[in-house]
Amino acid sequence: MKYIALTGATGLLGSYLLKDLLRRDIPVLALIRSSRRESAQQRIEGILRRFEAQLGRALPRPVIMETDLHKPELGLTKAQINWISQHVESILHNAASLTFVADESGEPYASNVKGMQHVLQLCQSANIRKFFHVSTCYVCGLRQGVILESELDEGQEFGNDYEKSKVEAEKMVRSCRFIDSLTVFRPAIIVGDRHTGYTPTYHGFYAPIKIVLPFANPASLPDDLFKKFSEALGMNLEDRKNFVPVDWISQVMTHIISRPELHDKTYHLSAANRVRIDEMGKVIIEGIKKYIKRDNSHPAMPAGPGDQILSTFSGQMGVYKSYWKDDPEFDMTNTIQAAPHLPPPMMTHDTLLTLVRYAMQSNCGWPLPKPTVIENDVQAVFEDYGNNALQNSNKELDGFTFSLRVSGRGGGDWMINQYNGQIFIYRGLSSSSDVPLMTMNSGTFMRLPDCADSDLNWKVSWENAPAELKMKAIQTLRDVFSKTAN
Repeated sequence: MKYIALTGATGLLGSYLLKDLLRRDIPVLALIRSSRRESAQQRIEGILRRFEAQLGRALPRPVIMETDLHKPELGLTKAQINWISQHVESILHNAASLTFVADESGEPYASNVKGMQHVLQLCQSANIRKFFHVSTCYVCGLRQGVILESELDEGQEFGNDYEKSKVEAEKMVRSCRFIDSLTVFRPAIIVGDRHTGYTPTYHGFYAPIKIVLPFANPASLPDDLFKKFSEALGMNLEDRKNFVPVDWISQVMTHIISRPELHDKTYHLSAANRVRIDEMGKVIIEGIKKYIKRDNSHPAMPAGPGDQILSTFSGQMGVYKSYWKDDPEFDMTNTIQAAPHLPPPMMTHDTLLTLVRYAMQSNCGWPLPKPTVIENDVQAVFEDYGNNALQNSNKELDGFTFSLRVSGRGGGDWMINQYNGQIFIYRGLSSSSDVPLMTMNSGTFMRLPDCADSDLNWKVSWENAPAELKMKAIQTLRDVFSKTAN
């Protein structure tokens, strides 16, 4: 069973892609970095727990490798690259910088252009020849009219460095000779989940909410506040923006990724309608008034715009000035043909209000949630076991071998080999269809030493293996626990 490598799995779109790929039983290698507060495993665990609570079911866990987009081959070791060459068939490159104006750190070019170069280096070293790339509709720059999915470099001017960097990145991967299959996804402006409003990031659409919120008191918030501030910045309130919900984008992308006959095309992912800036502003003010906590934490706002808030609005929204321009129409012929059962969504008043409600109720993501605590950590059991556990294997395995997928908290994918009285444990599922796959949830795994055989019958399932092998595998896992305990 071959893996798909995913970059940017902890971002808004990346987290939904991770969830939707795992739901389809597509094994994932998550190439991510740790944060200041959480390890890479904790970051992934927190994301999947939230989706599990929403779905009411346990999800598999990806294999995780810590990477750095700013280093050649993403900073991976030779052993890790060797593992990737054996287990990974394709890469879904989603990581990117959303910086609009080039800064001292070199962004957005450091991540979007140089980062692409490093990803392609990894692909060449690991012999990955199938590439899925997340670009953006806004590679069109300042062009107007209808933008075709087949178009890229038309000599257009750009509104900001982000657009320019994404064009350079897309051109780079298109010119790469060792990539045999390239599928490009170009989303419009990604916003939260259309059903729940969920988002962990608050850019673009959410910028006015973050600016107004500290000053907002529902009793003194003028209905035309956004209009006044926008006019002060010279924004055209009749301009339209193409906001598109993350859940729909991920569903369409996962559908296309899972069907090889749909690969090797470019797909625009945009909404069925564009939202006028003045209508967006009205919904934001309505949502702030409706959902703000009604206490004394927000001071009353002066009757006029107010110098302080106008200065804040102008400073922060000015960064996005090129962003608040009239969007062209994005042709979606390929997308509609590929996923007719997933029509482009309408961004209605109620949908937009759902986005504002979530932003208000989550206080735009502040304070940050507590770091995730890893429970039922299967990986820790195998690491404690020792005996070359979790190492890479280059040899054909003799003896009794099976793949193990543990879903739920602390789960993951492993291949286990019992030979000459020893047990060897390796990361990832076997790519051979001859190796049986055993699946269970992490709660069952942790109870293995004490469970009666009959208790496991309905919690452990096999694929491609006779039922009598189940107890042999269970005994192997119990031996692992036994050695760990000693």
